[in-house]
Amino acid sequence: MRVLRFIVLLILLPLGGVMGIDKPSTLASGKLDSLRTVANNENAGADARINALLVLSWELKSIEPMRALDYAKQALEMSEGRGKQVQVAEALRHIGVVYRQLGSFNMAMDFLYESNIIFQREGDLIGIARTYSNIGLVFWEQGHLENALENFFQALRILEDLGDRTVLAPVLNNIGLVYQSQKDYDLAEDFHLRSLQIKRDLADEKGIAYSLNNLGIVKQETGDYDGALNYFTEALVIRERLMDKREIANTINNIGYLYFLMGNLDFALANLSRAEGLFSAVDDRSGLAQNYHYLGLVYQKRGQPAMAVSYLELSLDIAEMIGHSRIKSDNYRILSDLMARRGDFKKAYQFQEKYMSLHDSLFTHESQKRMVEMQMLYDRERKESEIELLRKTNQINTLNLEKQRILRNFLLAGVVLILILLFLLYNRYLYTNRANRLLEKQKEEISLNNEKLVVLNKNLVEQKQKVDELNQRLNQTNQRLVESEKHLIETNATKDKFFSIISHDLRNPFASIVSFSRILKRDIQNLGQDELQDLARELDKSVLKINNLLENLLQWSRTQTGKMKFFPEYIAVNDLIRDNLNLFSGNAREKGITLVDSVDPDLVVFADQNMTNTVVRNLLSNALKYSDSGSKIEITGEVKDKKAYLTIHDEGVGMTPEQLGQLWSVNTIHTTYGTRDEKGSGLGLLLCKEFIEKQGGTISVDSEKDKGTRFTFSLPLEPPAQPKT
Repeated sequence: MRVLRFIVLLILLPLGGVMGIDKPSTLASGKLDSLRTVANNENAGADARINALLVLSWELKSIEPMRALDYAKQALEMSEGRGKQVQVAEALRHIGVVYRQLGSFNMAMDFLYESNIIFQREGDLIGIARTYSNIGLVFWEQGHLENALENFFQALRILEDLGDRTVLAPVLNNIGLVYQSQKDYDLAEDFHLRSLQIKRDLADEKGIAYSLNNLGIVKQETGDYDGALNYFTEALVIRERLMDKREIANTINNIGYLYFLMGNLDFALANLSRAEGLFSAVDDRSGLAQNYHYLGLVYQKRGQPAMAVSYLELSLDIAEMIGHSRIKSDNYRILSDLMARRGDFKKAYQFQEKYMSLHDSLFTHESQKRMVEMQMLYDRERKESEIELLRKTNQINTLNLEKQRILRNFLLAGVVLILILLFLLYNRYLYTNRANRLLEKQKEEISLNNEKLVVLNKNLVEQKQKVDELNQRLNQTNQRLVESEKHLIETNATKDKFFSIISHDLRNPFASIVSFSRILKRDIQNLGQDELQDLARELDKSVLKINNLLENLLQWSRTQTGKMKFFPEYIAVNDLIRDNLNLFSGNAREKGITLVDSVDPDLVVFADQNMTNTVVRNLLSNALKYSDSGSKIEITGEVKDKKAYLTIHDEGVGMTPEQLGQLWSVNTIHTTYGTRDEKGSGLGLLLCKEFIEKQGGTISVDSEKDKGTRFTFSLPLEPPAQPKT
């Protein structure tokens, strides 16, 4: 029931805000294209290719997370083949980060722990600090705040010792997130501001937006709504400039919740709906869980409890699936209150019990005490470091004074030497100056001659360029004419062959109709009821053959002339198959053939209704035509690689390898006979192939003589991705 509700909501909810950011900016696109060129260039060197793949993964993790995951896995495969352990660890860390953003926390933790182990074995301190920070974020997402803070402080100690501010800034930001979750907003704001200052010093726009967004949440939680809106707006401007869909969605989601707190429910709903579309576009399940929770709160406030419960249950489903304890706790609490207002006290009690159990496990007194102890330990270590730094500074100052005294003595001696050198240099200057004037005059004469040669050379180059351009245009024009002539010859040959076959296949049904009509005209008074019925049945068969042949001919001609309209949409496969089975049920009963539908009733594809119906009708018609009495025809389906694969399997006469090899060519179309002498021209199969490929799918056949035939074709589950510009 929840799955059905989830599908319905996805269809009904607007995806506002997605337009305009589906493609990276021109600059970002150029950078990504350059990286892809390096990654795919086998001559670029393994290190350069691996680094390009890792940068691609990092740049795309918030825009196209699945593609980012593929790039990271390619980098891992190349690194493992070379035995470079640091590169292996870095690829594992990238994979873990992408899984965390997708909400797959267990997968993320597995890869990050493995990465950390390798970094420690190799002694790579920056890598160790980064993985500690990434592991801490996974713990934070799951609500394990003590574990999160412990990992962040481990990273912080390493980075402060190294003095690496680039990685230090996001770690400070992450510590602020933990204190934010603990509602210690003074500490949270302190860490976020420290992080923001470093990011501004480093001109890290993406990092600046993170800190601004988190400071907005702190202001929101402390009741400073105007301050929160200012921070969110500044963060959103940066993120829209960077075209970062996932982070744009986070900020818009926060703005929607802020408007909810301010009592502006219409603005809240508009922003949350836009954020939902963006989260769906990047498959951010954690973001969707938070978004649905906020939408539930808005509908609760608007007095629409049914919609509120639906969204809260959707949020709870996702949070339970990805293990997001904090969002689960929030949903339990609100659902308990809603169920109590409905009068469903049993469910209210169940939700309240779950909330109390989870809340107690997340916010125990011992956990809070441990986190305070970690902060105090860090502050003490920091002060000790500052004292040690001051002591060393004093020692350095003393040494500097001694060095200055020695330097002063050296300077006095140096001044005397410099004066002597200046006198010698001045004499040398006078001599050199006279020689330079003579050389300058000669240089001017050479320069004038060079200018004349440059002008002459430029004119020759321009003339050559014009001739080359003219030759290139002539070659291109000639090539297009040759290709056009070849295409016209092939098209005319195909058309002549095709219409020759069609005219042959139309002759027999028309001859039968003429024959039957003459018999009726001549002997209708002498024919009995049974004979009239036999003639009517035969006449009907001939008319149907002509109708089917003409229908296929009409559709084929439309595809060849470009008049066949293509309207892809979401269609229920089971409804389409059932309609066609009903259409052929009479023929099946007449031949004693069993029709079996084994396709998932909930299977939905993105395809053209008329084209897909034509494919299924032709394949079912062929299966019936070439099946013996008492056999079975079964339709099955499966989903893989984001496509639906449908198979029509009969137990009929099958085909030889020679027949299979000639099946899809218009030049080899020929009439074949069914088990009851039904005729077929092969045009239907040609249409099937064209219609399936038009929709982005494939069609294949597997057959064995006297053992049956399996036709399998694929259709996409979703619309194709928009091309990059």
